[in-house]
Amino acid sequence: MRRVYLMIFVVLFGLSAKAQSDDICPDNKHPHVIDMGLPSGTKWACCNIGASSPEGYGGYYAWGERREREYYNKRSLSEKFIGYYHIGDDIAGTRFDAARYRWGSPWRMPTYEQYMELVLFCTMTWVSRNGVNGTLLTGPNGGMIFLPAAGDRWDTSLLREGEVGYYWSSTLRPYGEGRAYGFDFYSGHWILDDGIRGNGHSVRAVRP
Repeated sequence: MRRVYLMIFVVLFGLSAKAQSDDICPDNKHPHVIDMGLPSGTKWACCNIGASSPEGYGGYYAWGERREREYYNKRSLSEKFIGYYHIGDDIAGTRFDAARYRWGSPWRMPTYEQYMELVLFCTMTWVSRNGVNGTLLTGPNGGMIFLPAAGDRWDTSLLREGEVGYYWSSTLRPYGEGRAYGFDFYSGHWILDDGIRGNGHSVRAVRP
């Protein structure tokens, strides 16, 4: 199905807050299923894939890969010599889904539309939570998730740690195999954008 490329900028100036340490999870037995009262009924995980707390960065994954790597660039396991393999327009729940591989069913990577739902229905605030910068999203029912600004990996480097968050969706960008959609943010700015598939980005899981 042909998708319409859509980019949303949300710019809030001078907005920051101090998140409480006990406002998301009932205990330390992660991951928790967070109901944010979203229209679709989608539930979000309390922490990133590979993390043991909401503040943990977790793993960094190239799009369509299930394991971390030492070296991130255009040469990913899911490509041919001259370009990327087509592994699907949406990899949620497939063998290329890092969330499904790491945590099992019914966990999966969020789609572009599910990130869009967060943008449309949640309040987003740049916060420092237990000394970790990131975005606190509050849903219509008061349910909350925290996305740490874990930066991204390129080549062998970790870039923009504590400054920017890059989170993959499961959705391939149309008109080419080289890029996929994600949710990016930094202080006071949030955007639904696309990124190079070989970049190492964070993954947050969802379930029905």
